[in-house]
Amino acid sequence: MKNNSRNLIRNTLLLLFSLLLLGTATPVLAAPARVAILPFAINSEKDMTFLQEGIMDMLGSRLAWRDKVEVINKNETKAALTSVDGFEGESRALLVGGKLQADYVLFGSLTVFGESVSIDAKMVDVTGQQPPVPFFAQTRSMGEVIPQINQFASNINATVFGREMAQRPAAVPAGAAAAAGVQPAPPVQDPRMHPEKLLQTGLQPETEVPVAGQTYQTPNPAFVATAPAAVTDQRTFWKSRSFKTLITGLDVADVDNDGQQEVVVVSDKLVSIYRMANGRLVKSTEIAETRTGTYIGADAGDINGNGTPEIYVTSLGPNQNTVDSFVLEFTGSGYKRISDGESWYYRVVRTNDRGTVLLGQRQRTGDPSIFHGSIHEMSWQGDRIEPGRQLLKSGKANLMGVTYADITSSGQSTIVAYSDWDRVRVYSNGSEMIWEDGDRSGGNTLSFNLPKVEPGHENLQFFPLRIRTADINRDGKPEVLVARHAELAKSMLKNFRSFSNAQIESMSWDGLGLVPQWKTQTFGGRSSDFVVGDFDNDGQDELIIAVVSKEGAIAFTDAVSSLIAFDLDPQ
Repeated sequence: MKNNSRNLIRNTLLLLFSLLLLGTATPVLAAPARVAILPFAINSEKDMTFLQEGIMDMLGSRLAWRDKVEVINKNETKAALTSVDGFEGESRALLVGGKLQADYVLFGSLTVFGESVSIDAKMVDVTGQQPPVPFFAQTRSMGEVIPQINQFASNINATVFGREMAQRPAAVPAGAAAAAGVQPAPPVQDPRMHPEKLLQTGLQPETEVPVAGQTYQTPNPAFVATAPAAVTDQRTFWKSRSFKTLITGLDVADVDNDGQQEVVVVSDKLVSIYRMANGRLVKSTEIAETRTGTYIGADAGDINGNGTPEIYVTSLGPNQNTVDSFVLEFTGSGYKRISDGESWYYRVVRTNDRGTVLLGQRQRTGDPSIFHGSIHEMSWQGDRIEPGRQLLKSGKANLMGVTYADITSSGQSTIVAYSDWDRVRVYSNGSEMIWEDGDRSGGNTLSFNLPKVEPGHENLQFFPLRIRTADINRDGKPEVLVARHAELAKSMLKNFRSFSNAQIESMSWDGLGLVPQWKTQTFGGRSSDFVVGDFDNDGQDELIIAVVSKEGAIAFTDAVSSLIAFDLDPQ
């Protein structure tokens, strides 16, 4: 009996020891990493929901890895998105990731101009332990988007999950196929094809053929002609990465006198200098910052005649009911304020008959309107900027929406300005209106606080948008460039404005008025400023546009802006 008990105890101990060995020999399986893929924001005048859905499906299939990576169901992700309205960008992604208990969140955007596409995406670690994996690419056609998305997925698999993916065989070029005696299959022409199919077929856009007898050509194939246009090769546009700020002003000039053009970018709170390097916009320096005021415009030009362009920053005071502008100039070691605390709006214009000219308009406290003051040509008198010849009588325009050039080929520059209802007007040298646009254009969300008419009610007046002139086709007569916006409220609400999309339009004087020549493709958001200049120092001018996609008007949300640029080829 004792032997049986001993055997039972021994067998039990052996069993427990075996189980212990088995437990230590078998590793505990780690939970798979959870990835949330947010729908890409698509900025396009066309409905591309099919592409948005397809990209989510494609990224999901590329990143899913059995027992290693779990891609969260896209319906769960979309449901989580509805609870974070009012947040944008990385903040929004991290909030969604937290709600879904995800380890990583992937998000991005596509900006479409014609066939050209800019892709801006990022994969972020919700815990913050790993650095984000960014991705930025530009394509010449829609057919190149899917291979780029595929490349992004490969980058994530390699850098985040340590997973090497087998590369798909490259498509055989048509020339090589012909040399081998192989007849290439015709490309599928369905633009709504699922991304997986697009990747397999290597779809390329059809080549457009000019129609006989059409001779007018726009400065860039991505623009839309208002007269018959010959179609040329489709070139890509350039797009910067997104800025988490509200860009309010833009200019191009050699502001540090080093022989290279810089880009002056002014947001509502900051003045920065950028330069193009290897196709990317690199910040050179930040030269002015405000915590209480609001910067509403930037202009650069050598008005004092010392060979170095000054930077004229139009600024509002803390309550946005005064003007408090200043001027910066590079001194060799940095930028110095050479004028400060000025109650003048400033605009620098480049005329074909007068050269570079500084315009000014004074805003006095208590003025009933931002259109109240007269507009003058300005000049430096010692260390002061003083008004000179009056160019436009008071009550006609606000300087932020004014340009000055010889658009009529009369040998004298005239004022082109926005009315208080955002209609372009042309004024004679005697301040008489000689032409007015029948359609509204421009439009701005920046405003000035006028004295209250009714207690408790704001009395806002919105600033007009910039007007530019440039002799793009080099015929000796400047064209007039304006932004046209789709306004959601249709100006029916006095103290509120919101814009859904925009385009830049070029107009030329035909003897009776300004007639349209060409316009850019429509883009999402609004244009807060634009300029023509050689911003990338390649010897050719570009049209550079500041695009605001998010105003940041909701509490705890950032504004989002970017720059886009098009080559201007007058040939």
